[in-house]
Parts: sequence; C-alpha cells; structure tokens
Amino acid sequence: MNAPVKGASARSAGGSPDGPSGALDDGILSLDISGVVRGLRKRLGMIAGITVVLTALVALAVSQMTPLYTGETVILLSNQQMQVVDIESVMSGRTSEAAAIDSEVQVLQSRNLIRRVVEDLNLVEDPELNWRLAEPSPWRWANPGYWMRLAMRAISPSAPEAEDAPEAEERPEEAVISAVLSRMTVLRRGATYVIELTFESESPEKAARIANAIADAYVVDQLEAKFDATKQANEWLSRRLDDLRVQVSEAERAVEIYRTQHGLEQASGLTVGEQQLSELNAQLILARAALVEARAKYSRARQIRSQGGSIESVADVLQSTTISGLRQKQAELAREKANLSAKYGPRHPAIINIEAQQADIGSQIGAEVGRIIESIANNVSVAETRVTALEESLRQIKGDAGTDNQALIQLRELEREAASSRTVYEAFLNRFKETSEQQGLQTPDTRIISAAIASSRPSYPNTKRFVGIGFVLALFIAIGIALLVEHFDNAIQSGSDIEQALDLPHLVSLPVVPSEKGADGKIMPPHDYLLAKPLSAFSESLRSLRSALQLSNVDNPPKLILFTSALPSEGKTTTSASFARAAAASGLKVVLIDCDLRHPSVHRTFGLARPQEGLVELLAERLEVSAVVVKDPKSDLDIIPIAAGTANPPDVLGSSQMKLLLQRLADSYDLVVLDSAPILPVSDSRVLSRLVDETVFVVRWATTPRDAAQTAVKELRRYEANIAGVVLAIVDTAKQARYGYGDGGYYGRYSKYYVN
Repeated sequence: MNAPVKGASARSAGGSPDGPSGALDDGILSLDISGVVRGLRKRLGMIAGITVVLTALVALAVSQMTPLYTGETVILLSNQQMQVVDIESVMSGRTSEAAAIDSEVQVLQSRNLIRRVVEDLNLVEDPELNWRLAEPSPWRWANPGYWMRLAMRAISPSAPEAEDAPEAEERPEEAVISAVLSRMTVLRRGATYVIELTFESESPEKAARIANAIADAYVVDQLEAKFDATKQANEWLSRRLDDLRVQVSEAERAVEIYRTQHGLEQASGLTVGEQQLSELNAQLILARAALVEARAKYSRARQIRSQGGSIESVADVLQSTTISGLRQKQAELAREKANLSAKYGPRHPAIINIEAQQADIGSQIGAEVGRIIESIANNVSVAETRVTALEESLRQIKGDAGTDNQALIQLRELEREAASSRTVYEAFLNRFKETSEQQGLQTPDTRIISAAIASSRPSYPNTKRFVGIGFVLALFIAIGIALLVEHFDNAIQSGSDIEQALDLPHLVSLPVVPSEKGADGKIMPPHDYLLAKPLSAFSESLRSLRSALQLSNVDNPPKLILFTSALPSEGKTTTSASFARAAAASGLKVVLIDCDLRHPSVHRTFGLARPQEGLVELLAERLEVSAVVVKDPKSDLDIIPIAAGTANPPDVLGSSQMKLLLQRLADSYDLVVLDSAPILPVSDSRVLSRLVDETVFVVRWATTPRDAAQTAVKELRRYEANIAGVVLAIVDTAKQARYGYGDGGYYGRYSKYYVN
C-alpha cells in the first residue's frame, strides 16, 4: 500500500538526524512497549497452552501430596502483677509485658514440655513421627539423593547412610521430639493474651489429640511449677520466721532491760518523771493564775479604800453572808425609824435607840469589810508562796528530766528497732499462713478456651492456593517462554520490519484470500479471486502495488518487472500471476514469463497443460513469440510458460537472446512480468535482475526469516539490481491486527471500503 521512496535507503544507511543514540533509544522504547506487547499477543495460544499444561501438572502434583490436618488449641493467659514478697508472687502471677507472653510461647515450645507429651502418648512408636519406623517411599528412586546414598554405600560400606547422618548420634526420643516441634506452631494472637497452638498430622484425630496433649501438659507443668514455688516459699518463710522470732525477742528484751536500768518505767505511755513534770506544770499554771487573781482583788480593794469609795462593791464583800445579814438588819431599822419618825420627833428614845442600833450595825459591817480585805491580803501571800514552791519543785524535776531524756533517746531507738522487727515478723507470719492455706488450692494462670477437634478438611495442601500460585507461576513461565521464542523468532511481521531489516521500502501487504468456492465448486485461487471480487482487499492491494511501481519512476515507468523471493514457497508465483492478471484486467497489455527454469509453475497456477514449446525453445530456436504465448482463459493476459528445462539456467537467462526478448516484449506490451526462481538456492534471479527495470522482492508474512531476506537482498545489490521494494505476501490480516501490527489494523479499520 506504500509507495516506494528512493531516499529510504540513504536515510537508513546514513542514520537519523538525532544520531545513533537517539535511534538506539527509540529502538529500546519500541522494544519495551510495542514489541513486547505484540510478541505476547502473537503468542497468546502458546501462553495459554503452556499455562494450562503447567497448571494441570501442579494440580496433579498437589493431588499426589499427602494431606495434612491441623489441630488448633487456643490458650488464654491471665494478667496478674507479680510482687516480690506477697501472695501473688507465690501464686505465679504474670506481668503484662509482651516479653512475659513471649516467654510463655517459648515454654510451650520447650523440649522438656514436648518430651512429656511424647512419653505420655508413646509417640516414639508412631511411624509418622519416628522416621526409623516408616516404610521406604516407593518414589525414593526419583530422588537424586537416594542414588547418591547408594553410590556412597557402594564406595564405603562402613560409612553411615546420608539420611542417618544428621541424627546419627540422636536418640529416637530426641528425634521424635524434634519432629513434633517441626510440626507444631505457637503464635500470639495480635496484642492479646491469647496463644494459638497448632499441630499438623496426617490423621485429623492425631493432630487434635497431640495439640490438646501439649496444651494440657503446659497447664500441668504450670501447676507443678506453682506447687514447687509454694513449697519453696513455705520453707523459706518458715526459716525466715524463726530468724525473725529470735530478733523480735532479743529486741524487746533489750528495751525492757534498758528501761529498768534507767528507771524509765511508764504509766499510760509516759515515764514517772514525765508524768510529774506534766502535773507540776499544770499546778504551776493554776497557782500563777490564782496569784494574779488574788493580787487583782487586793489591789482593787486598796484602791477603793484609798479613794474613799465604798469598799462594799468588792466582790468578796458582796459575797459575804455576814455583811448581807447586817445589811438586811440596817434595812429593817431604817423602815422602823421611818415609821417612828412619822409619829415621834428625832429625839424620841425609840428613834435614838434605832439610831444607836444603826451605828452599831455600821461598825460591824466596817469590821467585817476590814477582815475581808485582810483575808484578801493573806490570800495573795499564800498564792505567792505556792507559786514559789511549785517553781522550785519544777526546777528540780526538770533537772532530773534532762538526764532521763538522754536515756529516752536510746530507749526510743531500741523501741523502734523492736517495733520494726515485730512488724516484719507479723507480715511474714501472715504470708506464711496464707501460703499454707493456698497450698492445696492452686489454679493455673492459663486456661484452654478452645480445645482442638478433628478437622474434616485438610489444611495442607491448600489446593486452591497451590493451584492459584501454580497458575500464576505457569503464566509467568509461559510469558517468559513466549518472549524467548519471540526473541528468537526472526520472521518478518510487518512493513516496519521490512524497512528496518532490509532497508527497502514496503510496497504493499497482500492479504490472505478468503476460502470461497467458485462456479466449479472448488476453492478459488488468488488469481481467480481477484476477478471474482474486483473490489476486495486483495484486488485493491494489487492495484496499489502497480501504482507504487509506476510512482517509483514517474518519468519512465518500469515495464520489465521481476518478482522473486529469498526462499521457495514464499508466494512469489502467486503474487506475480495475480499482479499480471490484475493489470491485464484493468486494460493493460501484459505478458507473464515463467523464468523459473528449474521448477516451472506458472502454467499449473493458471490450470494450463504443460506446453510443447516455451521460453527455452523460444530462446534456443529463435521462434516467434506468438508461437509460445499462451492465452489466459479468464483474462487478456499472455503467458510464456516453460516446456522443458535446461542444464545451465543462469547462462540461458543471462544470454543476449534473453535480453533481446525482453526488449521486444517491452516494445510490444505495456507490462512484462517475470516470475523467477528464489535467490538463495540458485543464481537465476540475480542474473535476471540486471535485465529488468525493477525487481520486486516478495517476503512471506511471519515465515521468511530476516537473515534469509537480508542475505537475498544483499545478493541482489551485489548484482546492482534495481529493487523497487518488498511485497509482504500471504498476510493474515486478522492475526496481524490481533498481534498489534499496524497493517492488519488498517485493513480492519477500512474494511467497509472492500467487498470480500
């Protein structure tokens, strides 16, 4: 479909304007993006086949695997803070740190714990876990190591077997323990206090039984550890209590001895000296208060007397019963005097008698007031004397108390030591009682919250997962093989491949002719199809080829056109025959010459019988052209077939007679088409290429190797042939479009313009 461009060779040879590096980068990008995609699309069938086969092999291998069942036991750990000297430490409390939980995981995987399970369940006699009891595998011959062991045994019979070497010195019980550990998994579930314990076995019942046995052994081991810890704690506390009891007795004895030696006996928590000092302080305070009160009364009384006031206002005077009685008598005399004064005069004897009595009572009151004041003064003296005596006693007691205080300091220290020893002793005594009571009530810090049960479905192999992974791996392998095959596949696939590999223009791509039957009920060959379907893609491609050849030299269009290929069976005869018939059908006078003297096939292509005279006879006997020309029964095409071969085809084809014949034909016909032999097997086409105007090189799509095509083009150039370009023949446009090549996509995109 593409017109030849004479400058293509020069551009390809001279390089692009961007330079070699730019061309290299473009090539790499093209390979990475389009080349790989096209290669994968092209090899989809291979990829699918390899993927299916490998996936089936994986499925078969998985089906032959020994199924394993998993027993899962879930254990819950309690969260208790461990103390140093309280009951929680004895009861095996556990910190909430992750390290503590990880430690319990390690305990579950300890050999001592698994040894108990092996002994309890007698797993040494289990062939599944004790390989010494297992029967030899019938597939051991497929293992290379088996043959190596046989060879080593033959060389050195005394040497131990290779499979025995890893455990040659290991006892059977230890080997079984290792086997159990290899089949069990202990994991902490997230950040919780839950531990998952799983065990795999060929028997679901055995898997559940061993998983539960390990969990039970762990709980029992924890209880035994608690009993041991409790026993050790009781023994230690008992020894410690004996020591503390002696310390308390000695400390209390030292306190009492010191108190007795220094006279520090106590009453109500105080020593005698402290009690006396306290009492004297209290008495002194009261005495001083009484002295102050007495002095205040005495001063007040003296002040009133010195100022001429009524001394009777003094509190002691007011409180005197004697003065109260005298005052009452004065009141009665005053009332009586008032009554008598109303009857008698002031000098009446009765009134005088009353006044005498009043004067006597006044004297008595005055004497009583004086006595009271004197009593107040005496009270002041007594209070002063008492205060002085108490102060003197207090000074004496303080002197004694100073000595006692020095002794009390040491006494207090001894008492503190004794109290501390007693407190520690009582604390340990209480702990000892608690541990003794709890010794028979031990409970584990763990509990099994989900016991393992026999599973009905195997956990290994996971058929879906294995087959899925196998499918993915098979797909990658298939893609790798497809890319590898594509890398080594050097067949020409598209017009761009032609221009890159051969440095020639791509003239046209001839699509494969659909399989349609003609009037005779047979499948129509391409040269018949183009007549039956003049508007088909095949016919249009031939017209495009003719246009491309004419445009290759507009001033002097080529008349002598040679069709050749690198190898046989690449479609050159079909292409040349179809091209010639299409040109004849368009009204041109065209002759088709069969120049393949070794394997002539033009007459068979058109369904003609083997002629009696042909090209060789024409050149040798100097016959007229009309004598050997055969008419195409379905068009105006003239055909010069070959009747018989010759011993030296290159000499015949390169002769002057051949050159004269071609000149005569060029003068008589509008177009002379030569169908020649392949280039690589013989040199016929190379010789002919020097006698024609243009040479059309035919390449079969997805079949012609690049190196073969390159070699053929190189040979033509050595003979200085005018190569018009390359025709890509027998192109399956549907596949080409599916592979991602542009030519096939164009045919599909423009299919509405064709009538196939």
